[in-house]
Amino acid sequence: MKKLYFIPWIILINCLTGCSSSASLSDYNTSEVLSVKHHTYKTVNFPTSDGLKVYADYYSSHNKRGPLIILYHQAGFSRGEFRHIAPRLVELGFNVLAVDLRSGDILNQVTNLTKKEALKQGMSTSFQDVIPDLEASFDYAKNEIKSRKIIYWGSSYSASLGFYMAAKYPKDYKALIAYSPGEYFKIENKNIAEYAKDVKIPVFTSSARNEEAQWKSIYNSVSARKEFYLPSKTKGHHGTMALSAFHDDAEENWQAIIPFLKTLR
Repeated sequence: MKKLYFIPWIILINCLTGCSSSASLSDYNTSEVLSVKHHTYKTVNFPTSDGLKVYADYYSSHNKRGPLIILYHQAGFSRGEFRHIAPRLVELGFNVLAVDLRSGDILNQVTNLTKKEALKQGMSTSFQDVIPDLEASFDYAKNEIKSRKIIYWGSSYSASLGFYMAAKYPKDYKALIAYSPGEYFKIENKNIAEYAKDVKIPVFTSSARNEEAQWKSIYNSVSARKEFYLPSKTKGHHGTMALSAFHDDAEENWQAIIPFLKTLR
């Protein structure tokens, strides 16, 4: 397991500005298949290398062999972050796997089942512990869903980890989408920007306007094809929630990323 070194005050700021929870703590029925805007998702699970069961919602498009986006939530959240986002990605022609990472909590009345399982087993749920979750979800997408083109999509801390994963596994991912990444921690005493130097796949980055300084050094380190977007009419929002229908400016943010997504189909 890789050791991460944290910058606590940055993590705290992002959790305060980007993380929320629901008043309801009702558990999710994992055997249920539900309709979401004429699409369906099914909750699946798969094991990690350190013995944890990871849960995820799988949204299938009309083309099951088409490209697949793995969605990872931000700190304090769950796969519920994507209930209003995944259906549109399906409409755009992508299969989607929205993953509960062990470092998170409830959102949109969707319990983070991986976190719940980790606590039940007495396992640590800090940021450095989610790397096996990332690896296991890729393996599931490749070996069980049989996806040939897999795209990493991260939000906040999981966006930062995307640069690490893309550098460590250069042949695994076809693109990296990073919403509100930052130098929130170090891995093996290396900044995320150092891993970004080894990223060879297309990268799309976006964030709230006041967060640009947190990720600019990471973005500038990428030598591969890349693009970024900052909202022009609003202050924007932290993480992938910028695309959620909860925000009035969501469509502006969608129109910014759709051209990039079309190059990946």
